[in-house]
Amino acid sequence: MLKKKIMKKVLPIIFISSILFGCSGNETNLEKVKGNSFTYSEYFHEYDGLDERENIQYYKPLSLNEVQSFSLPDEMKKVVNTIDQNRLPFKVDEEEFYFVTSKSKEGKEIRQGQVSYFERDEYGNIDEFFIISITESDRNPLENQDISTKVDSVGNKLKKERLRENLSIYQQVLTTDSALLYRFYDYDEDLKKVTVVATAANEFYAYYNGYIYHVGYLIDREKIDEEMQEKMLQLAREYILGSSF
Repeated sequence: MLKKKIMKKVLPIIFISSILFGCSGNETNLEKVKGNSFTYSEYFHEYDGLDERENIQYYKPLSLNEVQSFSLPDEMKKVVNTIDQNRLPFKVDEEEFYFVTSKSKEGKEIRQGQVSYFERDEYGNIDEFFIISITESDRNPLENQDISTKVDSVGNKLKKERLRENLSIYQQVLTTDSALLYRFYDYDEDLKKVTVVATAANEFYAYYNGYIYHVGYLIDREKIDEEMQEKMLQLAREYILGSSF
């Protein structure tokens, strides 16, 4: 059984300052915590620029059933959905929502959420996952881009699929022993700190209705046949469009 597990902690980097973006009145009842680095797509960051953010503020993650009771921006609450765990190909031990704010290099405020479904091993390490990153963007980074290649920069399969009407969703499937890094947030309870984990994963990337969606999942590689790829594509598509949950 071959499973990609090359997770590593991304080294901390220094940020100029931290600033709070809440909902109305820039207020929130979320708990601020420390953090290191931030998440973005290794393949698509050249289109969206999300690897160039600064002034990062991290918050302690919430369980998904707490999201509506906290003072998150209404726009973010609207795109935080839950998934029927029976549709995931692993046992879910933990489901969480992460909220991170930042600024672009032009100084524009950016709010990002992460919906996480984790299976952990007996030592508490993340074993399998399905994760949706949702980042505000007032432009579609895929618009007018001709991404026709059939493989990503390390040779894994890259497929352009239909999201809806004239919008696309891109699917990256692990088909080689190499992989671009997939980054996601995790929380260290002892250090009270949000960390970024980097690993290999199958990925989806799309833009819809003011948000960039970056989805990653990691399961036993022997399970990832054409049928499983289609199921995960449909799950990602439905989440983005906010239907069938």
